[in-house]
Amino acid sequence: MRRVLNLKPGAEWVPESNVDVARSDVDFSAGGFCEGVAYDVLAYYVPYSTNSNRGWGIYFVRPNMERDLSNLARQLINSSSNRPPSKGKYLVMLIYPQVLFLHELCHHTLENVRFSMDPMPSSIYEPSDEGLCNYVAFRLVEESSEGSLVTVIRPFIIDHGDHIHIDWYSPMRWLVIEPVYPRFTLPWPYGKLGAILMAFNGIGKPVVREALSILYRWWSLDKPSLYKPVVSTNYSGDFLEAFINQLRSDLIPFLDNVLSTKPVSSIWARIDVDDRELKVKCPQGQGYKNKVTG
Repeated sequence: MRRVLNLKPGAEWVPESNVDVARSDVDFSAGGFCEGVAYDVLAYYVPYSTNSNRGWGIYFVRPNMERDLSNLARQLINSSSNRPPSKGKYLVMLIYPQVLFLHELCHHTLENVRFSMDPMPSSIYEPSDEGLCNYVAFRLVEESSEGSLVTVIRPFIIDHGDHIHIDWYSPMRWLVIEPVYPRFTLPWPYGKLGAILMAFNGIGKPVVREALSILYRWWSLDKPSLYKPVVSTNYSGDFLEAFINQLRSDLIPFLDNVLSTKPVSSIWARIDVDDRELKVKCPQGQGYKNKVTG
């Protein structure tokens, strides 16, 4: 994993240069740490250490995700004129929740690391965490090509002609058909190929990079912001090494709490959906001073 992620200060995920897509209207400048959560507009992470009276874990913000995904689907359809979109444009609809999930998982891993290094850490969040988490999410998805994407999130697609339903399931729970990710109805009159891609057969790195590059531009990650996928030079080598070691266990569904010393249950059992219309504006450029709750 050390080779794959290349977690060195200053490392940056760089997209393909030949991708052209419109921009999302999601205001990521509203993201950061506020109201007790790492709020990232489309999803958020509630820390276990600061929210004893709330359900800690990862939450997808359904209204924001559905609106953003629908807008992206329309843009990709319109940009393809009268011919079906490229494989990368199909794939971007399927890896979308993966990138969000891995970003939020990274916030959980960072919390674990800071508590493992100091039982009373002065901070469980820094603004630079957002760039690190996007870097990790993009790199992990990029390197999980050739079929292994299904090990993180398995999509199930139902084709209705002029639109598709996409359900996302986590491993193990998918075996009993228990969805832990949202269902979305998206305008997408090309569902058959999408259903074929569901199995990710023959999807190599170039197609995955095209899909990720579409997301990169759609979310305006080429512009200066907290979310630009860069590893900050503020992190020490020891911290990044501890992060990699913790991430190894956190990526294993439902066994992560067994393989590490974190004081909580599996993060994979703490995934939920928030149906509220959230309008949160976090102050920028500030870390979060930890207040450990009992």
